[in-house]
Amino acid sequence: MKFTKYLVPGFVAVSAMLATSSCVGDLNVEPDDPNTITEISSKADMEGVFASMYYDLLTGDGLNVSDGGAGSYLRCHFNLQEIVADEFFISDKWNDPGYTVLNFNTWGNDNEWIYAAYSRENHLAKVASVFIHDLHQYGPQWYSDTEIAAMDAEARVLRGFANWCLIDLFGKGPWITEDSETGAAPETCDRVTMFERTVEDLTTHVENLIPAAQQAYGRISREAGYMLLAKLYLNAEVYTGKAMWQECANALQKVVGTGLQLAPEYKYLFCASNDKYVGNGEIIWGVPQRIGFTETYGGTTYLTAAAWMEADGDDTPLAKKLKELNNFGTPWAGLRCRPELSKALKGDPRRLIYEGDYQEEIPDLASYKENSCGYMLIKYTNTTEDDYYNTAALNDPDFNYNNGSQISDTDYPLFRLADAYLMLAECQLHGVNCDGFTYFNKVRERVGLDPIAAPTASEILKERLCELYAEGHRRSDLIRFNLYTGSTYLWSWKGGEYTGTSIDATRALFPIPYQYIATIGQNPGY
Repeated sequence: MKFTKYLVPGFVAVSAMLATSSCVGDLNVEPDDPNTITEISSKADMEGVFASMYYDLLTGDGLNVSDGGAGSYLRCHFNLQEIVADEFFISDKWNDPGYTVLNFNTWGNDNEWIYAAYSRENHLAKVASVFIHDLHQYGPQWYSDTEIAAMDAEARVLRGFANWCLIDLFGKGPWITEDSETGAAPETCDRVTMFERTVEDLTTHVENLIPAAQQAYGRISREAGYMLLAKLYLNAEVYTGKAMWQECANALQKVVGTGLQLAPEYKYLFCASNDKYVGNGEIIWGVPQRIGFTETYGGTTYLTAAAWMEADGDDTPLAKKLKELNNFGTPWAGLRCRPELSKALKGDPRRLIYEGDYQEEIPDLASYKENSCGYMLIKYTNTTEDDYYNTAALNDPDFNYNNGSQISDTDYPLFRLADAYLMLAECQLHGVNCDGFTYFNKVRERVGLDPIAAPTASEILKERLCELYAEGHRRSDLIRFNLYTGSTYLWSWKGGEYTGTSIDATRALFPIPYQYIATIGQNPGY
């Protein structure tokens, strides 16, 4: 069971404690729209804007997209990290706008998912900047200097997270700060400049964050802040042309040296009771989800309902599997595993894939058959750790898996400790003395795999695939290992051909959506 207040449509709940003193209190707070609020007149107003920052990671509101879940952070960023790479594709069954070109790496500047991602990051950066401005103008009448510093740091990490996504996906964007002039177009920043400014802002303020052991559930801890810095440093050579492996390792030591531990079971990190590992556990930063409160079709609901297939009757093997997953609604039957993912996970205990009567290969999308092409992802479930296989439902002859609800109760992991361990292995591979290979083998040891004394680049990349699939890292990883564009590595339907074909180097960045070209400009090749 979840144990704190939640971010919910219409209301945003922010946890009770900032360290040991009250900050944003134990109450439901209506999120304020920074575009409409003109003055902070009460502590409740202040807390409303604070809550809006976290709400922006959950909501799909405010964007002109095809359905309510399409504009959420998780859904659009999963699509831009996973659907465009070698892990997943969206079947033709959906026929939703924008998916086919993501499957084939042939997108243009009019793609709905690219627009949604760009717009969401812009909005999050704006909301965070408005809060920072208002906090320092109005906050001293309600909060201590220590509380203000911690809240300020949270907002800067959220803004830095938005900027990192822009840096990674688009290479440039607006530089929005607490000093940005209202109504004026912000300065456009190139990739290097945005990287440097974001890193400077984070390094200046990250120590003001509350440590994970003291931070409230669902909120950003000091460890999460350092993890974000490490992500920037990890990809620094891609972003700026200058490798920063030592800086990456230094930031990661601020994460792994704080008492955080790996969860005892891999699969428990992706079920409905995974909140016990969020914040002060393996999930360093996660997005809370809860049936009846944080209901959105863009959260982990997308990674359950979208992946699960429809069963023909209650007595089929698939119907039994849906009961095991605790599916209480009609599956969407759209998200499928690419064969490259399935094959990489063969013999790996982390292979949470259901084969059923489907086929692994997906040779002909034009003659797609719902119950034959592509395996089903079952990494994310609606079961709990104490009854992972949902035996209560399976033993109930009256259980109905199709009773109308589709919402997932499973929190989404943005940053995990296992990822930090694997990042340290990359740092050691590049010459940093950080004991990274030992950490690498801790990840393997957790699932019973033999250690690799000195893992190669390809072994580290494969370990990242097997450990982190469906968590929004794959495109960035392939780019960092120089395997995304070109023809060195081909996967099924890369470039629109079943056996894969080369894609141009410009595809390492997405285009600036046409709605923003007038102010931001366009990336090369589009």
